Amino acid sequence: MTCEQKYKRLKSAKRTQDQMDAVQAAAWEYRRSLSELKLQLDLLTTKLTDLEDRGRRNNIRLVGLPESVESSDAVGYLKNKWIPSLDGRDIDIERAHQVYDGGQANSNKPQTLIFRLLRWQDRAAILNGARNVFPVKYKFNGATPKTTAGSATLLFFPDFSPATTARRKSCSSVLKKAKEMGLKPFLVYPAWIKLQYKGEKRMFDSPQMAEDFLNSLQRRAPVAAECESEAVAMVTIPGLLTQYLDK
Repeated sequence: MTCEQKYKRLKSAKRTQDQMDAVQAAAWEYRRSLSELKLQLDLLTTKLTDLEDRGRRNNIRLVGLPESVESSDAVGYLKNKWIPSLDGRDIDIERAHQVYDGGQANSNKPQTLIFRLLRWQDRAAILNGARNVFPVKYKFNGATPKTTAGSATLLFFPDFSPATTARRKSCSSVLKKAKEMGLKPFLVYPAWIKLQYKGEKRMFDSPQMAEDFLNSLQRRAPVAAECESEAVAMVTIPGLLTQYLDK
């Protein structure tokens, strides 16, 4: 191989290396831009979810009301028939509408009704009132496959965006487990889990963190019981020895 050929080969290799370096630099820049765009997208999604939740702040979802019982005056029916534990309080309902699931109409099927209140305080009063008198029963003529003795249980929920609703729904199993363990769980907006343990309030921003905490409590329980058993034995055995020596 002549010197000229070697020079051309080295020059070609250098050009290839430069091209590879340029491709790697461009790829790195694309990755950086993609990361920045993802952060911006997450931020915008969070803001959009917050705006949607704020827009629904005065809304309440009513689940379990049999189809069409509100007749043509949904607002009047809501104000006059079922507002729980709100005697003497004037509730202003701006509008109400039914959520359709796209299925076939069924007059006996419980429906979801969303209504918007004029004041946020009225929304809180309704949710608290429904919680205080739970279960809220609605009596009607004729039973349905999902009800007994001509009555239905009405369920009241705050109305959140789909994203927030999904986050809160993912906390259901942890809240149930905490309640079974004798703790006092509570779901704080948007999806914070609050637990009260030994007089202290603990907050968790994910179901997994709350689950880990509950599991740690379950692991401590057998150890605490074993230590308590050993302590009882240490107190009991000296007494038995004293009785034996007195004999």
